[in-house]
Amino acid sequence: MTLDAGTSATITSYRPRHNPPGWDTVAEQVQATVAAAAPMAGYRVERLLHVVGRLALWCQGRGLPADPEVWLRHETIDAFVLAGCAGLSPRTAQTYRSWLRQVRAALAWAERGEATPPALSAPDERTAPYTSAELARLTDWADQQPGQVRADALALPSARA
Repeated sequence: MTLDAGTSATITSYRPRHNPPGWDTVAEQVQATVAAAAPMAGYRVERLLHVVGRLALWCQGRGLPADPEVWLRHETIDAFVLAGCAGLSPRTAQTYRSWLRQVRAALAWAERGEATPPALSAPDERTAPYTSAELARLTDWADQQPGQVRADALALPSARA
């Protein structure tokens, strides 16, 4: 797939802020990775350049080769999110993880003809495992149990409070 001139120029001229050490070693691979994934990844090229560049620099700092096949392994992405994004908010780190996995999926589709995984999402808010009515029935049932079983059964509703 061919990129438009503006996107291509953005990719080839990209440099991270503060010109981090080691950028020259990984720059070409980062740019090639983003150029290959951008048409299918569904995110702004600048964002992909930032996160793939950050991953590449983190990998380089750990002695990993300048190879997107290594950078974009699930275990590498997860390690990067846990260790390399420690100063970021958890939500930002998970956004980076999502972007990197999308880049990986786009490359797998483009290079190997693999099917792209279905997009998964979950609501931001947590839902209670039991409704109030269900907890009331559970508490009534627990009250009918003998001895230690009763104490153990009552632990569930009281743990929720």
